[in-house]
Amino acid sequence: MRMADRVDRLRPTGHAVELVDPPDPALLVSRSVATGPYALFATIRLPVSMDQALRLIPATVGAHRPEGPDSTIVDIGGPDADGLARYLLSLATPLRVLSPDAVRKALLRRTEELFEDNANGESR
Repeated sequence: MRMADRVDRLRPTGHAVELVDPPDPALLVSRSVATGPYALFATIRLPVSMDQALRLIPATVGAHRPEGPDSTIVDIGGPDADGLARYLLSLATPLRVLSPDAVRKALLRRTEELFEDNANGESR
């Protein structure tokens, strides 16, 4: 199937359209890039400002929305729950996985393994 992504000609229809609540074009592009071809999506909360969140997770990786001045919600895609957990741990910042449970559990499992490895002085 072929899809068009460019407008090549503009033809007026004679009918005016009023967008009462138009979408934010930057947010639409960010979401389409960030959520791309991933098999799994997660929503996380970062306890940082939108500017700081964008430095941690670029707009090309996640779709951001502010939740007050010191909190940002990010939607992010990944190959699977474990892959997302690995990426989130690599951020080295406090965060909360809001959904799905599979990503939250994978993050907990990886964190527990890291703790156990360091508590015992052993490596896997």
